[in-house]
Amino acid sequence: MRKLTLILLCLFVSGGMLIAGGQKDVPVADTEIIAGTYEGLSHGFHGDLPVSVDVDSTGKIVSVSVGKNSETKNIGTLAIDRIPGQIVENQSFDVDSISGATVTTKAILAATAQAVEQAGMNPADLGYVAPKAPAFEMVRFDAAALPVKSEKTGTVTVTDARGREVTIETPISSYGISTMDVIDFIIPFMGEEAFKMLVAAGQDGGGGIQRYARLYSPIVGNYNEHVGQISEHNAPFDLEMILATDPDVIFINAAMGAHGHAMDIEDQLDAAGIPFVCISIPGKDVSTASQKAIGLIAKVFQKEEEAQDVIGFIDDQFAVINEKDLQNRDDKPLVYYEKGGHEEIFGRTSTSAPGGWGHLVTYSGGFNIADPLLFDTIACKATGNTLDPEYVLETNPDYVVMSAAGDAWMTNFSDDPTPDISFDIVKRIGWNELKAVQNDQVYDLSHAMWRSVYSFNACQFMAKKFYPDLFTDLDPDAVMDEFFERFMLTDSSITRWTFSIDE
Repeated sequence: MRKLTLILLCLFVSGGMLIAGGQKDVPVADTEIIAGTYEGLSHGFHGDLPVSVDVDSTGKIVSVSVGKNSETKNIGTLAIDRIPGQIVENQSFDVDSISGATVTTKAILAATAQAVEQAGMNPADLGYVAPKAPAFEMVRFDAAALPVKSEKTGTVTVTDARGREVTIETPISSYGISTMDVIDFIIPFMGEEAFKMLVAAGQDGGGGIQRYARLYSPIVGNYNEHVGQISEHNAPFDLEMILATDPDVIFINAAMGAHGHAMDIEDQLDAAGIPFVCISIPGKDVSTASQKAIGLIAKVFQKEEEAQDVIGFIDDQFAVINEKDLQNRDDKPLVYYEKGGHEEIFGRTSTSAPGGWGHLVTYSGGFNIADPLLFDTIACKATGNTLDPEYVLETNPDYVVMSAAGDAWMTNFSDDPTPDISFDIVKRIGWNELKAVQNDQVYDLSHAMWRSVYSFNACQFMAKKFYPDLFTDLDPDAVMDEFFERFMLTDSSITRWTFSIDE
């Protein structure tokens, strides 16, 4: 009866909204609203961006207009033309994003929020979400600090991970990357030059731009000042910033839909003479994807010979697993993968389809329990799938592998507090009966490893856990130490790569 009452109440409320014409109600303010015109100011892409807002006594936003500014024509100006009208029409800050004009869009919203607050309104009631301050502050991009362009004397043509034939003028003086961890494919054969030539990078969910800056600035100097942020996490690219940094080439990994976002602005980039090259990690085969990516990038930089050592090293690490023929075993352990690991809340899982942690689990010799339910479905490659809790309990996996449940990417700094590593996942109803929990076979792996040059370490770690008798001589930690000693600019302590609940 209660459920029926709730349904009727929802219908009544929605019906009332329809009678009212479908318009959103103006939120009632806690304080008196004083009608008038109010000014707000925020920093746009090219300097200050002023906004004027008219508000009536009911709290309705009557108009929003942007004052004199220097935003980029046909990019930032698109946001100026569209965003104010959407705010008025929706009576909300929840507006459609303008692809390629992220900075300008945010500036308009921030300035408008300032203005309505002066009128006695709470911007949060209208859906405004103030941007979070980054964990580590980044130096503001300074176009004057961009590396000097070398005279182009030739070209190189490559076929990228999407099968696109891309021609780039050489030599390369500057480049961009879709997320900061892509630089880990470049450091092994470019060293400090990888940072000196970097001019553009996209953000990831862990604040990678700031974390890498905190880690590497003491080693290579303040490279931040000539690096512009070209995207938010899992968001379209900011064409305005890309044009401002003017990289000779951009390397784009497939993670977070970046390939699609790049294709959306391909015509504009072509017109500006800025090519992009797609890589795909872990790709269709995790055991070869990193090497292909390094070889592709090295060819663009004309450093193919320098890249051979690192490619050979990674080949050798996957060969250790390949020679055991784990894919054809009939005694594979049951493995449940989950992103997160929060009490009572089931996080996302991944099938064995190429492109995520589930693929790595299967390559390492595990039987992914998500496959029987999801592998042959349309949602097979989707990232938002969860498994029924009862199915996990009934399947009773031998191993639970998590990512993003403990330490974040690039967080082991000496002055940081010791992280409180808690695995709430084992407190779920019935989980104390799982074989994986009872046998202390619940592991957390640093999340970004699945799409990084370090994926060999994740695979070696899981293969040894799944088949300890087959890999008695394998020490994944020692292998990782050697990789960093030979090819990177720091040691392997930069991240806590893998750990279990009994540590």
